[in-house]
Amino acid sequence: MAAAYLPAEHDAAVGGDWYKCRRLRDGRALLAIGDAVGHGLDAVARMAQQRHALAGLAQTGASAGEMTTWLNELLCSDASAMTATMITGHVDHDRVLRWACAGHPPPLLRRGNEVSPLPSDHLGPLLGLTPGYAYETAEVPLRSGDLLLLYTDGVVERRGEDIAEGIGNLSRSLSDNPGLSPGETLDRIIAEYRRSAHDDDACLLAVQAD
Repeated sequence: MAAAYLPAEHDAAVGGDWYKCRRLRDGRALLAIGDAVGHGLDAVARMAQQRHALAGLAQTGASAGEMTTWLNELLCSDASAMTATMITGHVDHDRVLRWACAGHPPPLLRRGNEVSPLPSDHLGPLLGLTPGYAYETAEVPLRSGDLLLLYTDGVVERRGEDIAEGIGNLSRSLSDNPGLSPGETLDRIIAEYRRSAHDDDACLLAVQAD
């Protein structure tokens, strides 16, 4: 795996975007990426709350959908909280990604030189928006060599440009570089990212199935 955080302001060290990737005690690999609404220290505080809350929930053995549901209730019950987006999931030894999505752009899957977004029929609303919402867990079988790219909207959003166009550009960048490791893949994406203007922080997480 490889990850990168790209602040919109060069003198900023952190913002509202975050990721998490770790192996759990039960052998599953936890993957997560999120974006707390806003900028500055308030967004940083919300980001830290959400990231640490997910880390605690991950120790319960719950599914991705259950963890997302519980985190949504946490945000909905806090009058000072704002909305956020998140993807969280697990990959087990069976190479199946079991994931949930709360208002976040779906991950991209690179298989050989073919790239496509994961099916997102189960996508739920933003965190903190709908109390009592039960998020679903979807399953995606992976193959050896598959690369998953999780990203925040700052990677694909441009002023005056539809986000679908940005996702299409990111997909083409992935398909043009088959066989690269996660780190090499992110290096190529970051080089392209830095050649254009951005108004938002961005975060990337690339994970390859063995």
